Amino acid sequence: MSATPKSNFNNVIAALQLLGSAPGGAENEPVRRALETLGAASPGRSEPEAPLSGSDRPTWTAFRRIERENRLLIDHAEMLACALGACPNCWGTIPDCEDCGGIGKPGAFGPDRACFDHYVLPVITRVMGCQADSPKDDQDPARMSA
Repeated sequence: MSATPKSNFNNVIAALQLLGSAPGGAENEPVRRALETLGAASPGRSEPEAPLSGSDRPTWTAFRRIERENRLLIDHAEMLACALGACPNCWGTIPDCEDCGGIGKPGAFGPDRACFDHYVLPVITRVMGCQADSPKDDQDPARMSA
């Protein structure tokens, strides 16, 4: 992010803070209404940072399970990217990726042999096995006469 947009963003935040800290009156009415609307849009929460209350709140066990599943999915995506010679961060979809600069689509780099053998080779073997069976089926005398 360049300095100018960040500076403009900080200026906007400062202006909003000034509006909110001014004495009560007509100039603060839109801000008050916006805050009330925002509060009504998030039912069950007293503050934006407050966790959900009651039965909607996930248990710590559920949270830890989701956290483990997320980590496993991330690991699998990274290993598959390495097996395919892709950037594990963006797969070549982010032009300003810190890892590859946007060139990391599948095949851009040499595949990791262990990951390739684990994830890709079984699929190729299966596809090639099915394709090898197809010509035999086409040469079957019973099918040719039909």
